[in-house]
Amino acid sequence: MRNPLLVGIDVHRKTNTVALMDLTGDEVAPQFTVANNRPGAATLAQTLQATAEERGYDAIHIAAEATGWYWWHLFCALDQDPCLAQRPLFLYPFNPRLIATFRKTYSERDKSDLIDAAIIADRLRFGRDLPQPYLGDERYQALRFLTRHRYHLVQQIVREKSYFLAHLYLKASEYTRLKPFGDVFGVTSRALLRDYANIEEIAAIPFEDLVEIIDQLGKRRFADPESNARQMLAVARDSYPLAEGLQAPVNLILRQSLQQITSLQQLVKRTDTAIAEALQAIPNTLQTIPGIGPVIAAGVIAEIGDLARFDYDEAKVAKLAGLTWRQTQSADFEAEETPLSRSGNRHLRYYLCEGANRVRMRDAEYRAYYERKYHEVRLHQHKRAIVLTARKLVRLVVRLLTTNQPYRPRRA
Repeated sequence: MRNPLLVGIDVHRKTNTVALMDLTGDEVAPQFTVANNRPGAATLAQTLQATAEERGYDAIHIAAEATGWYWWHLFCALDQDPCLAQRPLFLYPFNPRLIATFRKTYSERDKSDLIDAAIIADRLRFGRDLPQPYLGDERYQALRFLTRHRYHLVQQIVREKSYFLAHLYLKASEYTRLKPFGDVFGVTSRALLRDYANIEEIAAIPFEDLVEIIDQLGKRRFADPESNARQMLAVARDSYPLAEGLQAPVNLILRQSLQQITSLQQLVKRTDTAIAEALQAIPNTLQTIPGIGPVIAAGVIAEIGDLARFDYDEAKVAKLAGLTWRQTQSADFEAEETPLSRSGNRHLRYYLCEGANRVRMRDAEYRAYYERKYHEVRLHQHKRAIVLTARKLVRLVVRLLTTNQPYRPRRA
């Protein structure tokens, strides 16, 4: 494959603009536009096949910006089109930021669909640090849809909880500082915040009655409900009072926000069930790692796909996840602080970090590694230790996916 046809596609909702280029950077045919639908994809496939046949290209490399989902149907259609099955076909979904950075090398170029398509083709010709080619395996795609949807739901829960806590400060400004309950969003905490119009109403309850209310709401599981009651009274004593005219709107916001959080959490549970069912189509041994369940395993497998794409190299998988650190060095100077690249797949990085956090709670080797990294610095200790533990977890994940052997703790 020393003479590929390079194809850059500027994808839009309605149309796709196409530029054809060879390895010297010359455009081998006039640029053209096709509709972004099934007939348009068929026309594009026939044109590429005819051009490759006429000019003797031994492979076809196609690149497009992964903008929303507009590129996805096109790549599926081209990957399955029989016209393009006669020679090797590679499909590259580019991160739009990669093209935006590469565009800066063209200082005096205008902005148009034709120019954008040529720039994408030229970046494909440049060749260095290309993304992994598109993987058309439906098992991984189905799993990826579900795990990314779960990631979306979790992010919504995080935003909604932040929104709730911001308004909770208006009702009880000391609630999150004094923490009368371990979890602000626990059943008992929710009930007290929902059922009482203001914090003063809770303070007016006789102490013994308040202890009994908290104990009942907690289903008799609190170790010391009197301590919770005293903390609740301290919150009422130290918090700013909220004007009576503002209590109704603030309580409405808090109640609806709690309903939204509950609804999202139920959706996450349903999605977890669907993920576990979809994961059964891909046998693996990741779930033998302590703390790794079907959701974390599915999130990792869905983003990595077939390890053969990475030559079974854990460094390439870590780079995909963005778990790499750039060196900064000039002459005799070398920076001690090397920030995380964060340029990789955020979904894979999320599931690896979540997995690392759970594994270090259950596995002695990873717990010791986490604690060692935690105490090496004074700032951002937990985040730094989790990211480094996730990088260590990558090696284990690649080994288990490669050998398909169950996890065995390392002997002391």
